Amino acid sequence: MFSRNLAFIIGIDNYTNGISALNTAVNDAKQLAEVLRTKHDYEVWEYLDEVATLSNFHKFLFHTLPEQVTENDRLVFYFAGHGVALNGDDGPAGYLIPQDAILGDTNGTLAKFKPKYSPN
Repeated sequence: MFSRNLAFIIGIDNYTNGISALNTAVNDAKQLAEVLRTKHDYEVWEYLDEVATLSNFHKFLFHTLPEQVTENDRLVFYFAGHGVALNGDDGPAGYLIPQDAILGDTNGTLAKFKPKYSPN
């Protein structure tokens, strides 16, 4: 049995810096968040459009997550937005693209932050 049901929901339609916009990512994220809240009693963190920046992802992954989520919690992670697969030494690797990423700059992808979080 879990102590709490938590969800980190991200939806990005309005990208900046040359990345094309999407049409339904924010709506999909909002609908999922609403279902999780009302039907399944989840506490939800919503990061939509301009809030879904690389800096805010970093804060969530390295501060909020380790400080507020315990091994007795259930955590759902949902991302609706752009992503990219890049070739690496071990084959293709997938990367999530935050709202403020710059077209063609792989340093602005979410995978550059590899949290080593493991609840104790």
